[in-house]
Amino acid sequence: MLEQFYLPVTNAAIKVISAVLIFLISLIIGRFAGLIAANLIQELRIEELLETIGVKFFFARSFGTLVSLAIYIAGLLIALNQFGVATIFTIIISAFFALIIILGILLGAASLFRNLMAGMRLRKKYLSKKSIFLPEVQGKIIKVGYANIRVMTKEKDVLVVPFIALN
Repeated sequence: MLEQFYLPVTNAAIKVISAVLIFLISLIIGRFAGLIAANLIQELRIEELLETIGVKFFFARSFGTLVSLAIYIAGLLIALNQFGVATIFTIIISAFFALIIILGILLGAASLFRNLMAGMRLRKKYLSKKSIFLPEVQGKIIKVGYANIRVMTKEKDVLVVPFIALN
């Protein structure tokens, strides 16, 4: 009689303990993998290369965080698979990331649309000008595009000024 109660409890306890251990191991591995990935990116000096083209972005730290996060999520899904619910969480996580991607695309498209509309309105005004004098930017106009103006400063830096900033 006791065996009927003891066996299901033992199986459930084993599942819970193994799920917790799997997730804890994934946390440890994720942390170290994130640090290794960030150090690798720093050794490759990608941030310095990005700064030479004018992009200031903490790529190493972001990449390390993404690697850690991916391992954490994989560990969570493997742990949840012990209970047979990993598929549901996979669908939820996929839907969440799809929503984030769609929102990013929509926000980018809205910004591009506003910039193009400002460009249509201001392009003719700047086509005839040789230089531009704004509080933030001063220099010679190199090219007038449909969404931005390229300006060469006195220091020979080329700046891209979106039309939306000129409103």
